[in-house]
Amino acid sequence: MKVEYMTFFMELRRREEKGREEGRAEGRWVTLVELVHDGLLTVKEAAKRAGMSEEAFRKLVTR
Repeated sequence: MKVEYMTFFMELRRREEKGREEGRAEGRWVTLVELVHDGLLTVKEAAKRAGMSEEAFRKLVTR
């Protein structure tokens, strides 16, 4: 019973951490998209900061 509980608890913590990481990445992208919309960054600069291609970043901008 203790092993099952600990296994469940570890899996729950792993999923929570993954969610936090995805949330941070999403927040970073949203901020970069807003900076592009406001004219403070170019798409090229924002894509570089996001670590993705310009084409992939343009898809985020046009959402």
